[in-house]
Amino acid sequence: MRFLLLAFALVLTASAQSSGQTAQKNQGPVEITSDGGTRFEGGIAIADKNVEVIYGDAAIYCDHAEYNPDTHEVMARGRVRIYREGTAFTCDRAIYNLQTREFKAADFGGQRLPFQVLGEDVVSTADNRTTVWNGSLTTSDSSIPDYDIRARRVRIYSNDRVIFSNVTLYVHDIPVFWFPYLYQSLNDQFSYNLSPGYSSAWGAYLLTVVTFPITDDISATAHIDLRSNRGPALGFDVNYTFGDQDQITGRLRTYALYDTNPNVNETSLDRSPISSGRYRVSYQSRAYITSDLIAQLNINKLSDPYVLQDYFPAEFQVDPEPDNFVELQKRGEAYTLTALTRFQANRFFETTERLPELLGEVARVPLFNGPVFYEGQTGLANLYRSFNGGSPNPSYGAYRIDSLHQLTLPETYFGFLSIVPRAAVRATYYNQTGTFIPSPDSGTLFTPPLTEAPPGTVQHKGPGFRFLYHLGLEASFKLSRAFEDVQSRWLGLDGLRHVIQPYTDFSYVNTPTLKPQSPINPITQPGDILPFDRYIPGTTEPPIDFPQFNSVDSIDHWTIWRIGVRNRLQTRRDNATLNWIDIDSFIDVNFKNPYELGSYSDLVTRVRFNPVPWLSLTVNSQLPVLYRNGFTELDTYLTWTINPNLFLSVSDNYLTHNPSLPDSHQIGLQTYLRLNENWGLSVYEQYETFSGLWQLQRYQIHRDLSSWVGTLSLQVQDNGGGKRSVTLSLALTLKALPQFGLPVNLLPSSALQ
Repeated sequence: MRFLLLAFALVLTASAQSSGQTAQKNQGPVEITSDGGTRFEGGIAIADKNVEVIYGDAAIYCDHAEYNPDTHEVMARGRVRIYREGTAFTCDRAIYNLQTREFKAADFGGQRLPFQVLGEDVVSTADNRTTVWNGSLTTSDSSIPDYDIRARRVRIYSNDRVIFSNVTLYVHDIPVFWFPYLYQSLNDQFSYNLSPGYSSAWGAYLLTVVTFPITDDISATAHIDLRSNRGPALGFDVNYTFGDQDQITGRLRTYALYDTNPNVNETSLDRSPISSGRYRVSYQSRAYITSDLIAQLNINKLSDPYVLQDYFPAEFQVDPEPDNFVELQKRGEAYTLTALTRFQANRFFETTERLPELLGEVARVPLFNGPVFYEGQTGLANLYRSFNGGSPNPSYGAYRIDSLHQLTLPETYFGFLSIVPRAAVRATYYNQTGTFIPSPDSGTLFTPPLTEAPPGTVQHKGPGFRFLYHLGLEASFKLSRAFEDVQSRWLGLDGLRHVIQPYTDFSYVNTPTLKPQSPINPITQPGDILPFDRYIPGTTEPPIDFPQFNSVDSIDHWTIWRIGVRNRLQTRRDNATLNWIDIDSFIDVNFKNPYELGSYSDLVTRVRFNPVPWLSLTVNSQLPVLYRNGFTELDTYLTWTINPNLFLSVSDNYLTHNPSLPDSHQIGLQTYLRLNENWGLSVYEQYETFSGLWQLQRYQIHRDLSSWVGTLSLQVQDNGGGKRSVTLSLALTLKALPQFGLPVNLLPSSALQ
């Protein structure tokens, strides 16, 4: 409903702005032309038949017009059309003041895309106030609109607010909603939304959102929510923007409720008991102190680890454990200085705290304007790894000073061969070293040395110093050949060029043997370093260069040779060169690799195939070609618009024998079928073959309602462990403004987000 009210206000404001202003400067003579000629009676200019009145940027067309030069008023009758500042109005009769732009009309209509507006009477005064009687608005361009909003009286205060009295929403002349009084700010800072519905977890609910301005730069939003199974909730949000170029922006969000059933769990994972008093407080801000000095703040305080999952599911899917930090950053042309403080605001989330960390980075720049390039970074950090409150692992901390300096010498030989040798040194000091023996429920990459200490303990060994050096070499070249005779319209080929680029990257990292010096002991094994910035194994090969490899506390001796080749088939399209297909494959030869067991890595291949706009194929794979004990990963994504009435999207994600992740094979299917001009059907299926679960099934029926699209959706989600949820929802979307919907919302997640 809100978007309809705002649209109505925008249309009528155009009238107010064009007619309710004070007297304007003289814009030249009044020009009157007509097919029937112009005559004067008592000082009044009268014209008939196809009359045209022009004054400045205002134009009036009608069958009969009378102009009084003393009052500057034009009285128009018969097929009246008034054009002013890109806005057009039609009416049966009107009085328009050319000087003050005051406007009075009867049986009028107007268009301001995508809206159509009609009304019986309009009165606009010189104090920027306009009153419309019996007005209606719609986005339907049909002679018989399928919906419209009608108001008995509308009062418009230009560039400020609109007040509606006795408002009704009609769908095919059937009244759907009625409000006795509505208020709408023209700057879009005032709005409200009532969202009733039903959820298996919440029961019957009513979510109320009211947004209103506090000042020109500050707006607020109030939440008043009721849930039959969970109790009442209140929230208050504040958004602000200051500065001519929005140099300072911020957002504060608060939400609190007394949950009568806090331990309702629709997932298959166990939950620890929580109390009824639940809340979230979050604050984010960014301020440009100067053009190159930026301050950022991100604070998130939660009552328990499940409040986002239960009440803000869209946020939870993106960021289940929100961060807490304060950062000040200075940016230069070739350097960045950062001061960062990260802290544990929620005891139930594990956090590597930085209290604080100072970091200076220099981008790759020529050294003394010569052929050698330098890059480096140096950081000082007070680190503290804080485990969650229920973890058996003890927290630990240390001061760390880390400094990296690297030189590169990029050269091109024989006109085609690119070679980039590099050499780097890295020194790291810890005021506290030791061995962390994790509890059995904590995963860790490095196996600690044999010790009699029980799991979940830290053995401190005093301060330590690690010095290492890195030598590397990158090399690549390109070969290409054109095939101009390759032409295929349905494959999108206008000539073909094959570009092949073999490349290699050799990386060697070592720690030289140092004599023990008291009281600082040399560190030669990462197992002697308390892990803070640690390498976490996954499904992707880690970088083998510095500073791209940023797991500082996990750096170990390695000798790795990466060999790859990239193939690209290119064609011409729209006066540009398009990568028709791109295939990138590489494999690592592990002379010594602390992060993998075999002598060879899996063969990594990435394929991007986009021959035409209506077909796209992406394949990412890792296959144990040379090392049989590796893991297998194959991810395939296909999108295909088969014809204008049928769309198909297929995904297949296969993973086995990964030491860090469970085996899985997930198949997804999404399709849309346009049955005819009014009906459509879409299906989404997600099936896990190893567990035999239909994880998600969604079936939707779409109905084109001329100005609207209605969607009826049935969703069944199996969370495993016998936990299943079923959702039935109805959504109405305005085609002209798809970002808006009716104030009735049956989807609890979208209602909150």
